[in-house]
Amino acid sequence: MAVGRALCAALEKHQPARERLEEVRPAAVLMPLWDDGDRVQVIFTKRTEHLPSHAGQVSFPGGMRDPEDQNSRATALRETHEEVGVPPEQVELITRLDQVVTITGFLVTPFLGLVDPAARFAPNPVEVDHLVIVPLARMLDRASYETVDMMWEGMPLRQVALYQDGDMIWGATMRILLNFLDAVGEASPEIAALAG
Repeated sequence: MAVGRALCAALEKHQPARERLEEVRPAAVLMPLWDDGDRVQVIFTKRTEHLPSHAGQVSFPGGMRDPEDQNSRATALRETHEEVGVPPEQVELITRLDQVVTITGFLVTPFLGLVDPAARFAPNPVEVDHLVIVPLARMLDRASYETVDMMWEGMPLRQVALYQDGDMIWGATMRILLNFLDAVGEASPEIAALAG
């Protein structure tokens, strides 16, 4: 995929940030890029309302590391399979992105991956209310983002957000996106053009 090659070139010199913290729970997510035949899309999940953490929020497929996971890559691939039905053999990991720490105590290691165009998504209804699909070209355009004032657990917050079909992407997922945009840098317009 031309987008994958361009992203590899853009991110070649980027050294992903690594957090050094003690009291956090390790987690990993996948930023899945999927060519739907018309353009490259980024796949997010809208979490169901009854989950114990981050309920109702839009996030990348992923979750907490299990003891049997060999590493964070394995966690991201396993969780993607469990949440959206895409098996590990249909994902080509490109690179690790900057780690982020959530205010709920998770150390999240994100990976960028290309999903096989032939993959079929089957969201797990226990964890995923629906998929949120954002064109990569739109995500690479900083004009798509806005600053919003909101309340979270009684606290007023000012956040950068991206809206897609009524769903709001914010919080740790947004920090991963902004770090990704910074890492891609000046190559964003070229990659957006390749993405369709």
